[in-house]
Amino acid sequence: MEKASVHINKILLVENEEQEFFMFKEFYKIVLDEINYPKVNNEIIELLARDNVYNDEKFLFFDDVESSLKKLKEKYLLGVVSDTWPSLERVFINKKLRQYFSTFIMSSIHGSCKAEKILFKIAIEELDIKPQEALFVDDSEQNLDAGKEFGMTPILIDRYDRKNLQSKYPIIRSLNELL
Repeated sequence: MEKASVHINKILLVENEEQEFFMFKEFYKIVLDEINYPKVNNEIIELLARDNVYNDEKFLFFDDVESSLKKLKEKYLLGVVSDTWPSLERVFINKKLRQYFSTFIMSSIHGSCKAEKILFKIAIEELDIKPQEALFVDDSEQNLDAGKEFGMTPILIDRYDRKNLQSKYPIIRSLNELL
């Protein structure tokens, strides 16, 4: 996995699902080769890559997500900024969640990541707001640090109710807490 992850992390620009599929084909080829999987063939590699890219069930959404987004959308502009690949947007569309977001920024399409702050700039411009007007909710303090440096108000979301979790940022456990 480490060797395959190193390879995939070098690929910064993935603009569509077809490119994502080919990237994951190479990923799974490396993984299967590294574990000496018997009789590695293109069919197995393609099935794994296809499942990773085109299977909408690869994402599980918490029960409160849609109801929270619906309420938040009534009061605020919402956006997604994610270190991810193009298939995420299709999943959101198919799960009827994309409709709640005024901007949807995926790192691979822009060849950047949250830590570089370019994605924040794009989102803020698309929303036509100032960074100081934005809350940035994430489950990573490193990403929150980048958001704070950009001028946004960071909030840590802990969906797994970790009892001893401490943060320099406010912690929420549900999107409902933003209402």
